[in-house]
Amino acid sequence: MTSSVSSFILRSNASSNVRTLRSLDAVTLPRTQRQPILSVRYKSDFINRSYSTNKGLRPKGPGPIPLGSAKDQAEFEQLIKQAESGPATNHPDAKTPVPEEFEGDTNPQTGEVGGPKREPVRFGDWSFKGRVTDF
Repeated sequence: MTSSVSSFILRSNASSNVRTLRSLDAVTLPRTQRQPILSVRYKSDFINRSYSTNKGLRPKGPGPIPLGSAKDQAEFEQLIKQAESGPATNHPDAKTPVPEEFEGDTNPQTGEVGGPKREPVRFGDWSFKGRVTDF
């Protein structure tokens, strides 16, 4: 019976049969035969697979693209700065921003202080099919 139990243990997955091994160990096997069955083989495989420190086998990732000489690199950086500092142009189809109707905080026509700069429902900005939604 001991050989059948040990062959079962060698063929099975250690993590799925821990409860089975403990119950077999406590019920059927004498004390002298318990030690070899729970071998260190599974633990050593687990440690080797989980905590490998061999960095030589890892593939190295791609590095930066070499630009050749320092002159080429300086020219490339200068072109990038010129492209980033250029004027911000909008798309030709973009809407132009609507100018404010008055300067300051007080509306000169109504005398309202701190109100909107443009009448919100005049152009349908805050209305949804005739129903005002943001008042």
